[in-house]
Formats: sequence, C-alpha cells, structure tokens
Amino acid sequence: MLWTALVTSDAVAQRSAAEDQIKAVFLFNFAKYVDWPDSPAGTSASIRMCVPANPRFLATLRSAVQDEVVNGRPLTAIGLDGLDAARDCDILYVGDASSRDAAAWSTAVRGRHTLTVGDGTLANGIVIAFVRDQNRVRFDINRGAASRQNLSISSRLLDLARRVVEP
Repeated sequence: MLWTALVTSDAVAQRSAAEDQIKAVFLFNFAKYVDWPDSPAGTSASIRMCVPANPRFLATLRSAVQDEVVNGRPLTAIGLDGLDAARDCDILYVGDASSRDAAAWSTAVRGRHTLTVGDGTLANGIVIAFVRDQNRVRFDINRGAASRQNLSISSRLLDLARRVVEP
C-alpha cells in the first residue's frame, strides 16, 4: 500500500514538473506573438515575465527563458513579493485563475499593458488561460481582456488557441 502511494506520488510530481516545463515554453512563445503598445520591437528593455509565490515554477521559467531574446528584447523571469511589484511586468503568470490571489494580481496590473496568464479559466481579467484538454496543455484567449490591457495578439497565436472569447 505504501509503495503504491509513493509510486503514485512520484508520477504526479513528474507530471506536474513536465506540465510546468510546457507552460514555461508557452509563456516564452506568447512573448513572440503579443505586441505591447509602450515597448516597440527593437528596444533593448527586457520583457519581464513575473511569477508570484511559486518558486518551483519560477525556477522552471528561468531555465526556459535563460539567454532568450524576442524582437531584440531579452526575457527575464522575476519572482514577485507584493502587488506593487507587478506593475512593471509584461507577462504575469498567476497560477489558479479563479483564486482570490489571481483576482488581486489581475487588479494590480489592470490597464498596465500586462499579459495576464492563469490556469483553468478566463476569470478575473485573465487574457490567456492554460487548460487541460485530453491530457494535453492547451490555452484559451480572451480578446476582450487583451483589448482592455491594450495588447495586440497575433492571429497566429489566436489560431493555435483551443478557444477564443471575443469582446
């Protein structure tokens, strides 16, 4: 019985780590297909990818974006300690999109040209939500939320989405 629990626990941990890697690569690729109004291509300012309160995912994201550049802008993965720090994020991954914390983080960046990404649902102003679909990580996009953040999402990314919610 204990052996089964340990094996099952290990399998869940491996699946979770693999899912984190997939999400980190998605976040990297999202940066390629989103245009921010105040950071035109060719500027040297980094694209700040922020993760609050999730050190394991932050480490995975840092590994995925290390030495990567999108449109001439280096990618930087940053852990956040408080809501005020989120105001400088270009991409903000909030985890469970339906949580109170996600709502607080989304509110902190409302109107600040931040791509908000969460898990599970397009609630609380989330622009892109990771969803599990037949044991695969997919994503939905809320174009209305993107528009409210003054973000332009490429038609190529919209075509890859499982579902696009129009404004």
